[in-house]
Amino acid sequence: MSDLFPAFKKLDQQSEQYIKDRNEFFFDANHQKAKRTYTKSETQADLNVTGPTLDKYVKSCGINPKQFDESAWCITIDQLFQLREHMPLAKRKAKKFVRGDKKLQVIPIQNQKGGVGKTILSTTLASGLATEFYQNYRVGLIDLDGQATASMYYVDEFGDFLSAGDLITNRYKLKEGQTKQQLISSAFQETPIPNLRILAAAQRDRGVDTWIHQSMTKGDLKDPYTLVSDIIANVEDEFDIIIIDTSPSMQFTTVNAYMAATSIIFPIGATENDIDATAGFFQYISSLGDLLQSRGHKGFDFTKLLLTNYRDDPAAVEARAKLDNYYDDLLYSTEFRHSAAIRHCSAMLSTIFDISKSEYPRTKLTFQKAVDNAFAVINRIHTDIDKVWRNQ
Repeated sequence: MSDLFPAFKKLDQQSEQYIKDRNEFFFDANHQKAKRTYTKSETQADLNVTGPTLDKYVKSCGINPKQFDESAWCITIDQLFQLREHMPLAKRKAKKFVRGDKKLQVIPIQNQKGGVGKTILSTTLASGLATEFYQNYRVGLIDLDGQATASMYYVDEFGDFLSAGDLITNRYKLKEGQTKQQLISSAFQETPIPNLRILAAAQRDRGVDTWIHQSMTKGDLKDPYTLVSDIIANVEDEFDIIIIDTSPSMQFTTVNAYMAATSIIFPIGATENDIDATAGFFQYISSLGDLLQSRGHKGFDFTKLLLTNYRDDPAAVEARAKLDNYYDDLLYSTEFRHSAAIRHCSAMLSTIFDISKSEYPRTKLTFQKAVDNAFAVINRIHTDIDKVWRNQ
């Protein structure tokens, strides 16, 4: 084929080189990304304390704020979390969350329409829930999209790791004395955020649906819809919230995400075409509900639509009004807005919560507006999650 299609061969080789060069820029020799850092003003804002009080906490925790530069005050996100834990309970913004018998929340971000921001929303939601709330939620992010875009934010593609597809297709071997539960737990990798772990995807996961079809044809697979649920069952006690990024199609892996879900969020772009395409998808969704029910699903705690890529222009305002008219209480009142800062962070393989404002090379006001909007969106979703737990 290389003789007949020389351009394909070049595309293959150059794409591999591009990915290697990109990963070498963002990841170190151990396939790790640098942890986020916080300036003194950012730390004061997070802890809601004065400078002298912060100095007292830093000293009592044995943290050296000049560890990177003798002239610049800077701490890592791990140290920020250490300071949070050290604060008197009366001064904390919220108590540390202990799930106990409350139900693990599993929330896929899904829409068959591509380009609506599923991956950016998934990663932003996961990182925001992990970093911005004093409850210190244990957050998991599962990438079920073979494009592996969400995984690129936290995992070096050339590292040695078990992917979501590897677990689904049993493409692994247990080490001596290792249980399947231990292996699955280890597949949820640490990220630069202390309480966020990711079950990453890899390019090889593009073949998962083919494997499922073949296994069903051979009679080796009785239930193709609970493969992800079975994975989650092995780590249920290790997380409070799991966010799932899905592919923009109704593959077996996508149905698996629905089957594992306790709630669902549908991102919708603020354009006429996105609304039309999503409405077409929703005309089919009742039959999906019938399938889930026939397989024993107990229903979702909440089902919500979220307007994404929102701009303050007449077309977007009209789109918002149309969605309000037809979907009213299912639609979040806060939009996830289009932002140059979000796009820039994405190009850096980061979410808006993975980097410090001081690291953003452009207008700091633009960055802060994006942070405020992302937090407002996440806070709406957090309110729904908290309501589920309180109602239990």
